[in-house]
Amino acid sequence: MIIADDERIQREGIAKHVDWQAYGMQIVGLAKDGVHALELIEKNGVDLLITDIKMPKMHGLELAERAQQLNPQVKILIISGYNDFEYARAAIELKAYAFLLKPILFDKLMQELDKIQSLFLKEQHRQHTLASLKEQIQESKPLLAEKLFQHILHGFLRDEEMIHNRMCTLSLPLPENGYDTLLLQIDAPLDSPEMDAKKQLTYLQFLDQLARFAAIEQQGQAFQTKENEFAIVLYASEPDGHSPVPDVIREVRENLLLPYNEMLTISISNRKARLSQLHEAYKECEAASRQKFYLGKGKDIYYLDSMTEQAFSANSDVFYEQLIQAVEIGNVNQVEQTIEEICKEFTQMSSGYKPFIKAFCFRTMSDLIRIIHESNEKIESVFGEEHRLWDRIYSFDTLPEIHEWLKETAVSACRHLHAKRTRKNTTIIETIIQNLETRYHEPITIDELAKRIHLTPNYISNIFKEYVGESIIDYLTKVRMKHAIRLLTDESVRIYEVAEQTGYNSTSYFSVVFKNMYGISPKEYRDQSLKS
Repeated sequence: MIIADDERIQREGIAKHVDWQAYGMQIVGLAKDGVHALELIEKNGVDLLITDIKMPKMHGLELAERAQQLNPQVKILIISGYNDFEYARAAIELKAYAFLLKPILFDKLMQELDKIQSLFLKEQHRQHTLASLKEQIQESKPLLAEKLFQHILHGFLRDEEMIHNRMCTLSLPLPENGYDTLLLQIDAPLDSPEMDAKKQLTYLQFLDQLARFAAIEQQGQAFQTKENEFAIVLYASEPDGHSPVPDVIREVRENLLLPYNEMLTISISNRKARLSQLHEAYKECEAASRQKFYLGKGKDIYYLDSMTEQAFSANSDVFYEQLIQAVEIGNVNQVEQTIEEICKEFTQMSSGYKPFIKAFCFRTMSDLIRIIHESNEKIESVFGEEHRLWDRIYSFDTLPEIHEWLKETAVSACRHLHAKRTRKNTTIIETIIQNLETRYHEPITIDELAKRIHLTPNYISNIFKEYVGESIIDYLTKVRMKHAIRLLTDESVRIYEVAEQTGYNSTSYFSVVFKNMYGISPKEYRDQSLKS
């Protein structure tokens, strides 16, 4: 800090009669005019400026303005022997921290210094917290990047603008010329009985090498998709130029050695232009990988080459998964809508695909029977004593017949299961809500909640969303915010205690969630509540 005043007794008196060390402050200069003060500020850098208004060469208000230009965070404490409204108004426009009149009362000065010291400490704490957070984000970037690509790949994130924003946040390069997707599937699991210790070590080395394969020369990203399966998103160096895929495959097979290299199947999608298409690319890789049924394991299979042997597009597999999921949760409307989409795909195929379409029907029937058995129901109770389901599939000659059969069979199973599960699901929903209402202060996760009621996370998430109209996490957040409102009306409970008592380990995250829901921070809410 510096003190600027043209009265020597005044500036030296302020410097002498205040224990600046106790405030954690250091005087770097005393100035007799504004020009001298500005030189000290430019030389030393200043956090606090105490200045008189009327001084020779440069008055205090101009000095304060120049000081703020050099350091926008500088605190200005203005003193004046003139009780002039115009000076006070100018000080307010400069956002001066305080305006004191001469003769200065030291009790009043020290009160202002106490406030300024408290403000400095808060700013230092905020800066330290921000620096720590940035450091944590920097350290977590590889993991955050992997999670981001996993979400895009599995279809949880499909908004191109949002993807670009998150990529920029993590300082990840964008595929300007498109990208290819490689799916690596290992058909010899780590826990295979015949895998000895040496082979296990080699397998673990493969996992480590692949983890470090990501973003080599800014070429893309490598990450694990599920057990024994990995993906490489490989950026194209130039549009419609030489594909780097063969070189990368060769490098993978030569350098990422496996105990059973012949068990590593690599599937390659068509080139995509936008990252929001990564889910579609993944489905193409999965479709290509199923050709190992015909080709054997350990091959390189391009989706483009396998299309002539593929019965369905990647979208058909997505629709099929949606169909089975809709039957499992009892969503009749979704079943009917998905069947329409599947049959629309069928109409775009040539007559040579008739055996594959029938195979699709057998696959559907097998999954429906599995779902019915898992629900402890009998086939006869769903389709009747004379169902003859398999015989009907053999007799189909036209797509309208298949369309009608799919709709009739899947909807019948869905409605029967829905009627049974509605009663069961009501009890499950009540149990989940009771857990959320009574254990909101604990770190609840969907996985932990599913284990507690002996069901799968996906199942409880789907039925809760269907019956309640919102996700479990959204419902839990509302419960926590309801109790946060109650606690905030009690002034004796600190805000960090409110966060802890509503299940948040981080006060800053609690504040973000609270503001997102109510539009104001917890402190602002408390202040308004106390005023009213």
